Amino acid sequence: MTFEDLFKGIPGAADFVTNMPKVWPISLLQDVYAPFGALHLVGLALMGGAVILLNLRLMGAGLTEEQPSTLERNLRPWFIIGLCIVLGTGIIIGMLNSDKLYKSVPFFVKIMSLIAACIFSFGVTNAVAKAEGKVSMPIIITGSIAFLVWAFALGTFSMDQISAPGLFHPLAAAYAILVIFGVRTRWIAAAAFTLLFGGQFIMYWIVGFNTYEPVFDEVSRYVMVAATLIMIGLFGYELYKGKADAATPLARMIALFSILTWVTVAAGGRWIGFAS
Repeated sequence: MTFEDLFKGIPGAADFVTNMPKVWPISLLQDVYAPFGALHLVGLALMGGAVILLNLRLMGAGLTEEQPSTLERNLRPWFIIGLCIVLGTGIIIGMLNSDKLYKSVPFFVKIMSLIAACIFSFGVTNAVAKAEGKVSMPIIITGSIAFLVWAFALGTFSMDQISAPGLFHPLAAAYAILVIFGVRTRWIAAAAFTLLFGGQFIMYWIVGFNTYEPVFDEVSRYVMVAATLIMIGLFGYELYKGKADAATPLARMIALFSILTWVTVAAGGRWIGFAS
């Protein structure tokens, strides 16, 4: 699925996108493309730091001495500034590469994940933090919508043969959270990740990293599925047995989804170049 597939029924849409970089004043920005790319990374760092700190707090890790509502209030300006920088520079970068992104599966995944991530951040986790970890029915409904959009993005990611390896990034982030902040499952997570993906690396090291035989693709797919199921089991145990002040297990699970959704946004962005 790409935006080209989504808008193919609109007359002139493809020509409009193709000619966008040639239109004034967009055409004037070609010579100053690099600074926008650098500023985009700065915005990602600001925004990502705010997202990680708040959601880790809801999971009972990180800045645990701060109340969730206080931390959310202090991080809110930095998150908004970072998001504005990311969106502003992202629009400029997108217009300068419009034809490539219009036909890109990872870009479609990135935008769908961005929608889900913004819903999580502005409509779910901030509300949970303001309520000191309590989850109300409106929050559950909003979180369910965000989760479904994110699940659609992940499904699109997984169905594209070239882009599917990008799913490794949010999965690796989940294992990293377990290894760094887990209490009961830290060493199990580290061992499972090392055995599964270390074994996959050794397999490709032996047969060759440029081997495209279907059997090796199937092995890699089963490794990813196994790693996902193990991660879900370990996180389920960790979230339900862990302590996060007044935060409920559901609040901690929402916080995890919020982090991984933003990681999927970043993974989609990084994979655009690989899949082109």
